[in-house]
Amino acid sequence: MTLLTFFGCALTAYGPSLAIFFGCIAPNAQLVILMVSSAFFWLLSLLLASAIWFMAKSSQQTFTSTIIYTVLLQELFRWFLFHLISRAEKGLNMVAHHPTSKFNRSGYAFAAGLGFGLMFGIISFITQLVQSLGPGVLMCASCPSISLYFISALTTSLLILHHCAWMMISFTGFTLRSYARILWVILTHYGASYLTLLNASKTISYGCAYSLAANAALLIASVIIVVADVRNLHYKSS
Repeated sequence: MTLLTFFGCALTAYGPSLAIFFGCIAPNAQLVILMVSSAFFWLLSLLLASAIWFMAKSSQQTFTSTIIYTVLLQELFRWFLFHLISRAEKGLNMVAHHPTSKFNRSGYAFAAGLGFGLMFGIISFITQLVQSLGPGVLMCASCPSISLYFISALTTSLLILHHCAWMMISFTGFTLRSYARILWVILTHYGASYLTLLNASKTISYGCAYSLAANAALLIASVIIVVADVRNLHYKSS
């Protein structure tokens, strides 16, 4: 049963993002490089967050305060990545399949977002995934009838997809200097992160259900913004 749990949770957490990778990113070596580069940027943000966590000994056991600077650093490195890709965009377009397409930047943002999300998913969930091979099972504190591994797998899958949408929205926001889009990304990133704390809540019954439902709603809203931005770009290019 533990082996089934391992593969079930692994496919739940990484299946959608891997399908996107093999279907959209893998055929294009340029996008693969961008995805790997963005994953490295996420690791740099984690390195700085880990250094802050190590020095701030008084808040090491408080997840609410840890999320504050962790999310802030991720958004800061998202901004750094945007500027790096913007500087390299001319060179990237020269070797792109459609060098003059106005959708190239959206493709770059999507690949970078998938790199951000996959690296987050690997780092945050891999330990629990390995533990699922053990002889026992951990139940979710807020939903005692459901395995913590499965709830974490669903949460990881949603957050990986969140990063894809956040990266596309933020790139559009940085390009157009749309502070509303930038603020949306930051606030929903904090919201999605704090919602995960409901999974471990012992005072809120069915907290995991509220967390997953709210995260799914935020993801749908972000996807609507992405679709609207791509549609506007299509109208401008036609």
